[in-house]
Amino acid sequence: LIDLRLLRAPAFSVSAVIMFLTNGVSFAGQMLLPVWLIHACGVSPERTGLFMAPLGLGMMCVYPLIGRLSDRFDARDLTGCGALLSLAGTVILAVLAYNGLNVVLLALALLLRGGGGGAVGIPAMSAGYASIARADIPMATTALNIMQRIGGPTLITACATFLGWRLVTIAPSHVASEAYAETFGLLALFHGALFLTTRFIKSSERKR
Repeated sequence: LIDLRLLRAPAFSVSAVIMFLTNGVSFAGQMLLPVWLIHACGVSPERTGLFMAPLGLGMMCVYPLIGRLSDRFDARDLTGCGALLSLAGTVILAVLAYNGLNVVLLALALLLRGGGGGAVGIPAMSAGYASIARADIPMATTALNIMQRIGGPTLITACATFLGWRLVTIAPSHVASEAYAETFGLLALFHGALFLTTRFIKSSERKR
C-alpha cells in the first residue's frame, strides 16, 4: 500500500509524521473533550455540543486563509506556529480539568486548537509533495492518507487507555481533577512532539 522508497526523501518522511500526529491529536482531543465535560463536569450532551463549537469555528477562520498564509510565510514557520497554538490550547484544557470548568477559557482553548490545527496539515502536506517527483504524487497521496488514518485511532487508544488506568488508580475524590488533567497533559506531550517535528521541515520546500 505504501512505496517505502518515498520515505527516502527526508521532507516527505517529516510530512508523513506530521500528518500522523496532526490527525492523532485532533481526534484524541475530540474524544477526550466530551468525556471530560459530560462525566467530570456534569455538562449535558446538548450543551457539550455547543461548548465544542469554537473548535470548528477556529478551523473555519484559518482554512480560507491558508493559501495566502502559505504564500507569505515559510511552511516551517507556519506549521510551527499552528502547532504552538494547538499546544497552548491543550495546556489550557489541562489546567481547566484540574481547577474546574470555565466556559470563557474553554472557548479560547478550543479556538486555539482549531485554528492551530488548521494551520499545520496543508502546509506540511504541500512541503512533502514538493520533495518528490511529480510521477510519485499519486502513491504519495495514498501514503499520507494512510498515515493520517492510522494517527487518529493510535493516539485515541493511547489517551483512552491512559485515562482508564488513571481513573482506576487515583483516589475517587480526586478522579475528576487529576485523571483528566493528566490525560490532557499526555495529549499536550503529543502536541509538543508535533511542534518538534515541524522544525525538521526544510525552509526551501515552500519555494518548490
